[in-house]
Amino acid sequence: MVESSGNRDDLRIDSSRCLPIRFNESRCRRCVDICPHHAISIEGRLAINQENCSGCLLCTTVCPSGALEPNHEFNACLEELAKVSEPVLGCRRTSDSANAALPCLGGLSSEHLLALHHLLRLSGKTISLNLSKCSGCRNGSMLPVLQERLLNIAHEGLDSGGNRIEFVDIEGNVKVQHESINRRSFFTFIRSTLFQSAAAVIGGAAEKDWQYTGYAEKREPLRRVLLNRTINGLTTELQQLIHSCFDSRIVFLSTCTACQGCAAICPTGALLTQSREVHPHFFAESCSGCNLCVEFCLDGALNRT
Repeated sequence: MVESSGNRDDLRIDSSRCLPIRFNESRCRRCVDICPHHAISIEGRLAINQENCSGCLLCTTVCPSGALEPNHEFNACLEELAKVSEPVLGCRRTSDSANAALPCLGGLSSEHLLALHHLLRLSGKTISLNLSKCSGCRNGSMLPVLQERLLNIAHEGLDSGGNRIEFVDIEGNVKVQHESINRRSFFTFIRSTLFQSAAAVIGGAAEKDWQYTGYAEKREPLRRVLLNRTINGLTTELQQLIHSCFDSRIVFLSTCTACQGCAAICPTGALLTQSREVHPHFFAESCSGCNLCVEFCLDGALNRT
């Protein structure tokens, strides 16, 4: 068994997407605030302290711009989970007692949990998260965060009244089945539950852990792309409920001069210039709620709700 809890190599870092790097007056410190080991600093550049970082991946679950994202192939995990009737997802330390493993389960954001829940609901499966090593792990501080996220999903009614994700924190209670379903059933399952499209969104092939994206380049963070894909497969009522919980809304005030600066600074393409005479058009489905446009506006002409 590999006992390592992870490290900075489990992160994919694009400092050019970090909000305080894009705009030095940005007050975003989400990654710094959530890091339990004080491994992240944003002082002129986004830096990760190799010695302090334990690879809990909590920072990737709160970064609104995609500057910090997991550096692993989640699609491979989904493919393995699809092969068994009672899948178990673990971490690097519990990989021998799981059907698939991530570097750390702290990297499961609310969007990941929501996507897993509804994909499993379609297939009639329940997934167990193997947390049996969390109490003795350096990354154990992520556990209350993960539990709170799952509780919030249930509290908001986003699980359609039935949770499909279970926490198993006692090693003896982890039941791993390694039987594979037959070839025809496997591909039928893949088609019916949209695992392929979700896998392409959540994971993707591992890339270099340090990247640089041009400041003018727009892209939605993987968590936002995942959320949009998840929503598309749900009922209208549930779509509206998820939108109300996850979406932001930008309101332009009468003081707006249509300078288009907000569209230029937006890292995700949620603000698009259609005419130089009016304020940009807002696309809620691309907004990650980073608030950079509001902070950047010299006229104080934007509000985010």
